[in-house]
Amino acid sequence: MIYPLAAMLLLVLILFALLFVARMRALYSGKVDFRYFETFKGAQSPEYLTQVTNNLNNLFEVPPIFYMAATLAMVLTIESEAMLFNAWGFVIARYIHSLVHITINNYLMRGGVFTVSIYFLVMLWLEILPNI
Repeated sequence: MIYPLAAMLLLVLILFALLFVARMRALYSGKVDFRYFETFKGAQSPEYLTQVTNNLNNLFEVPPIFYMAATLAMVLTIESEAMLFNAWGFVIARYIHSLVHITINNYLMRGGVFTVSIYFLVMLWLEILPNI
């Protein structure tokens, strides 16, 4: 379970780096003023900046439920092949979700991938709960 957890951490770090780049791009292109970042009010931010910001925020909503499941599996030493399969399924789906969100941002595709990630998360929890 440690490797899926590490992969999720890597995704979060990648999104923080992309957010930094998107903010610098918005500042240096003059699309937002530096003061915008003080309160996130004022002129509308560019679409690419909003997409990266929203995606990073998404990684602090559902994934903590995954972190708890993976941590429980490790602490209780109940890891199984099925749990690992579902953990990796969740992580891969979250990578795809982020990729879709910050590139083409097709809502239906993004929603479909999100649903797949939730499926893997539910299956992971269904494997864990009987062992607690």
